[in-house]
Amino acid sequence: MSDRQKLSKETFHYILVNHPDMLKILLDNMFNGIVIIDGNSRICFFNRAAANLLQLDMDTTLGRSLGEVMDTTVLSRYIESKEMVLNKPVKLKLLDLDVNIIPLPDAGKPAGSILVFGNIINYAELSQKLDEARVSEEILNTVIENAYDGIVIVDKEGIITMISKTYTEFLGITREEAIGRPVTEVIENTRMHKVMETGTAEVAQLQKIKGTYMIASRLPIKKDGEVIGAVGKVLFRNLKELNDLTRQIGSMEKELATYKSRLKEINSASYSLNNIIGESYSIINSKHIAEKAAKTSSNVLILGESGTGKEIFAHAIHSESSRHKGPFVKVNCAAIPSDLLESELFGYESGAFTGAKKEGKIGKFEIANEGTIFLDEIGDMPLHMQVKLLRVIQEREVEKVGGTASRKIDIRIIAATNRNLKKMVEEGEFREDLYYRLNVVTIDIPPLRDRGNDIILIANHLLKKLSYDLDKRVTGISNEASQYLRAYEWKGNVRELENVLERAINIMEGSQIIGADDLPKELTGRKNAAVIKSLQATLDEAEKNAIIDALKAAEGNRTKAAKFLAIGRTSLYEKMEKYKINI
Repeated sequence: MSDRQKLSKETFHYILVNHPDMLKILLDNMFNGIVIIDGNSRICFFNRAAANLLQLDMDTTLGRSLGEVMDTTVLSRYIESKEMVLNKPVKLKLLDLDVNIIPLPDAGKPAGSILVFGNIINYAELSQKLDEARVSEEILNTVIENAYDGIVIVDKEGIITMISKTYTEFLGITREEAIGRPVTEVIENTRMHKVMETGTAEVAQLQKIKGTYMIASRLPIKKDGEVIGAVGKVLFRNLKELNDLTRQIGSMEKELATYKSRLKEINSASYSLNNIIGESYSIINSKHIAEKAAKTSSNVLILGESGTGKEIFAHAIHSESSRHKGPFVKVNCAAIPSDLLESELFGYESGAFTGAKKEGKIGKFEIANEGTIFLDEIGDMPLHMQVKLLRVIQEREVEKVGGTASRKIDIRIIAATNRNLKKMVEEGEFREDLYYRLNVVTIDIPPLRDRGNDIILIANHLLKKLSYDLDKRVTGISNEASQYLRAYEWKGNVRELENVLERAINIMEGSQIIGADDLPKELTGRKNAAVIKSLQATLDEAEKNAIIDALKAAEGNRTKAAKFLAIGRTSLYEKMEKYKINI
């Protein structure tokens, strides 16, 4: 034995004799279970690991025979052999263990043994966990290594443990030069150590490295509430990339806003009740009904000849309603082929039919959700579509063509037609149940020929619009031309009147007032007989019409009608008698 080995042995013997508590602390902190027995197999010591593993109690175990505490059938044979036994498997208290038995030297007393127990299951589990940890570490390394953005991970001491290849290339160093060094020595202007101190994340912060700005995020890594490390990520390697991306996003947002604005313009109401021109009783009554209808969500049916302004009334009802912020979607049922009307109203799923867009299409009903849909020329809707429309009204839900699921919608329906729906119901051309569903509130729009002086009011309003559109200065209509306009039938109503005025503006010369010569022969030829009426006859007809309009506006109240006309009640009675007016 060398002098060094002799000195080490003497030192250990000194600790064993003079500091037994130190030895006990050492043994208690060992992973394996240790049990020491004397020559009579009585237990004289066991460490903390043995107590946990074999369920031994200090107060009741010390001094007892090993056989009283556990089954020693296998152990006894090894102990009695007085030989060293290594890594022998044994089963104790339902545990699969391995045991090492070290016999103590005989010093004049009965020799004892040291039994060292290990849990085979624990070793297997530990090995499995180590394998899993290695796999996880390999996966993490692979992710970090192939990440486009720069990534760095530090431990609780701020030492770099992992760093991506992208980041090292950006820094101009190798991974070997970075790992194991303090992050403050590797990354310029880093705040990773600050995140470690505060435990607070820093997201999207500017950081300047080597004269280049980058956007970095730093996140603490916590376990059981304690910061054990931090991870940093370079979101953009320079500010120019961020600015370029910001500009691209801004451009896309502007483009999207433009499309949204256009869609809103297309699907929005353009008129209100103030845009409906007229002072005649019939039009005032129609406006009054429209105003009341706007305050509800009931379906509305607008009836009137072509060109009377049914669509303007639909716009006005939506504009005056609580849905005015929602979309106003217009559908002309007569203008869309019957085989396409269903997909136009309900939309379709991808691949619903040949020629369908691969992304599908949203229908008008869904576009009108939380708003109003205006179904113009409803009388031209095919019967099979009337059935589907009835279901929409009853169930308040739609199903796309080729779809399998329905979607709830919140819409108000305004329908309009120039046809006699009641007659169509009698002839089987329009569903009776749909007719009554639509005909909740009915508004009759009077034809232009029945609106008296409204013709001139509307003509003057249109004249201003047309003059602006055609860039011509036209200030009015002559009295003679006005007489022709009043006397004409206007089968095309306001639309026809606008046509006539546009023609007149285009052909008139040397004047700013439309004269009779500027009107088409269809108007002037029909007025010849009317123009030769006597002055008194013309005055009497005008007076009679004025009294009738006043009485209608006053709902038959003669006192109120007299006030409208600015005459006495007695005079009103006399004139009613003269003209045989009975209202």
